[in-house]
Amino acid sequence: MREADPEFYPLVEKLRAIQQSGEIGMRLQKAGDRVTTSIVFSKKTSPAIQADRAEVARLLGLDPQADEFSVVYGSVAANDKEIAMLTRSVIEILTDLSSYIDVPPADVEQKRTYPSPVPELVSGVPIPPLIRIFSSPKKPDDAFAAVPYGQGWYWIDNKDFPSKRLFSFIMFLFTLTDTGEKQGAPIITIPAG
Repeated sequence: MREADPEFYPLVEKLRAIQQSGEIGMRLQKAGDRVTTSIVFSKKTSPAIQADRAEVARLLGLDPQADEFSVVYGSVAANDKEIAMLTRSVIEILTDLSSYIDVPPADVEQKRTYPSPVPELVSGVPIPPLIRIFSSPKKPDDAFAAVPYGQGWYWIDNKDFPSKRLFSFIMFLFTLTDTGEKQGAPIITIPAG
């Protein structure tokens, strides 16, 4: 696990403020087999949101006067009206989320797993984990989801709404990506005769 770019969290905060204002949207356009994605900012914004937009443009190297930006897959934008993104695969997302598991110290000592990383700090404040998965030797009393594994239990607390929401979203993604055919029970033929 590597630390985020120092400008990442300020960028996310500004984008979140703009999103909550309702002054940003996405547009998908289809031309034949090709689909293009754009991020579009409202032409009329409040002074606070205008300042956030200017900072987003600075952080991403975008044209501060433009209202629409193409979103492309890649690590480098071709110009200042394009946002290049490298997205993670499902396995990379799961691997990253697994780093938030509170692993038993004995498992780390026995080299069964890596230790849980310390929380990342931004301006001296720890960034909350995306999901909290606890471990304990006994079955938890109030778990949203719990799984026995090895000599213990791994679970999400039923009072941890952000973790429950993220876990449910991941399970929903699994249902969308499940492309396997449903197979019926095997047919057994018994010769008669």
